[in-house]
Amino acid sequence: MKTPVAVLARGDLRLIARDSTLVMAVFGPLAITILLFFLPVIETLIHTKFGLDLVPFRLFIVSFLSLIPGMLFAMIYGFIILDEHDEDVIDFISITPLRKAGYLTYKLIMPMLLSGSFFLFVIYATSLIQLNLIHGIGIAIMVAIEAAIGTLFLVAFSENKVEGLAFSKVLGIMYLAIPLVFFWNSSWHWISVFLPPFWIAKAFIHSQASSIWIWGDLFLGTAMHLGVLQYFLRVFLGRQ
Repeated sequence: MKTPVAVLARGDLRLIARDSTLVMAVFGPLAITILLFFLPVIETLIHTKFGLDLVPFRLFIVSFLSLIPGMLFAMIYGFIILDEHDEDVIDFISITPLRKAGYLTYKLIMPMLLSGSFFLFVIYATSLIQLNLIHGIGIAIMVAIEAAIGTLFLVAFSENKVEGLAFSKVLGIMYLAIPLVFFWNSSWHWISVFLPPFWIAKAFIHSQASSIWIWGDLFLGTAMHLGVLQYFLRVFLGRQ
């Protein structure tokens, strides 16, 4: 007998397989992983060809690219929910023992698990930077919550996949907080403090510097992520 999770997972795979946009999104995390594995080779080639040394920017490159899979998983599950909403799947599930609460819990946990796992894999399998394991787990938790935030953002403000595609581009704006933190050498970069990736960028920097502020980044950052998640959850449930 198939479990509800197995049935939902099978439905997810069916929807992904028939949508070329989602198929491409699935391969995105794999492409980023391969890119990071070959980053040292790419750095050497660029330095040899153009005389540009990318090694000082490695922390930024790793921190930025390691967050992209989370955004892609958020987009995938956001589109799946919008698809199933259009097909009245959610209304059908509401009368089953799983109910809407179980359905939504699954749809949020999956991108969280995938995003957090991918993050830890690319950080520790590539060994491009040395990140304290406890710090890494703390950042992975924020990355996972961020995926759920992205999923809820898309479904809370979109009526269909066309609108969802537009909002997915808006979702990418919040990742501008990362270059702001790394490269804007001014206190003005704090204007992006309300963007969740801000705290992840800060955590990367303070972890590498062995700064005590890393604990503030992890605590306040997680609190910020949970607050944003709760807000979008309330918006989504209000629309239902």
